Amino acid sequence: MGDVLLMINPEAITNYNLTDMELEEHILFWVCAAGKNGRTAARCLDELMYNLKLHSHSPFDTLNLLSAHEVISSVITLPMLLKACGIGCYNQKAKTMYQLAKAKVFGMDLRTCTIDELETIYGIGKKTSRCFIIHSRENSRCAGLDTHILKFLRAKGVENVPKMTPSSKKEYDRLEKEFLKLADEVNKTVAEFDLDIWNQYSVKTLTNKK
Repeated sequence: MGDVLLMINPEAITNYNLTDMELEEHILFWVCAAGKNGRTAARCLDELMYNLKLHSHSPFDTLNLLSAHEVISSVITLPMLLKACGIGCYNQKAKTMYQLAKAKVFGMDLRTCTIDELETIYGIGKKTSRCFIIHSRENSRCAGLDTHILKFLRAKGVENVPKMTPSSKKEYDRLEKEFLKLADEVNKTVAEFDLDIWNQYSVKTLTNKK
């Protein structure tokens, strides 16, 4: 098939000048990326966006139109389309996407919404909300504690680092502070540091699988 130019490049995900439509695509990327390799998530999202852009609206506006009758055609629902595009947990992620789109109707602005506001959306947790904000807003001070970041923290000697994103707010805050401290020590922004680690560890993971 060869190299394909993806709409979203996980290796260069940081962009502080996104249009409103691109912001919607980016938050959907982070929803798709939960539990999935970033490159795979980007490819799956491309296929989903191709199908959704059969409608002449932004992603959220299209989803709001779909949610009115829950179908894309007479026989295809959004969960079915997500599954066909290779997006796992498709029932849950369809619900997340619909709630994100509906939040726009009720005034949620992806440029200014807080982490807490994002986490009121079903299926969006500490990692997803922070990853979106880190890479779309300049000078953000938070950390998306995915498996790569946690592995990095263990390698740096941080104590009691779990293998999975901690659900406890206290524990998440502790590890987030450790990550921010390490970023400051090398004089990098959170987004730069996060992307450096993601590229370093994701390449290792892909190499080890070959």
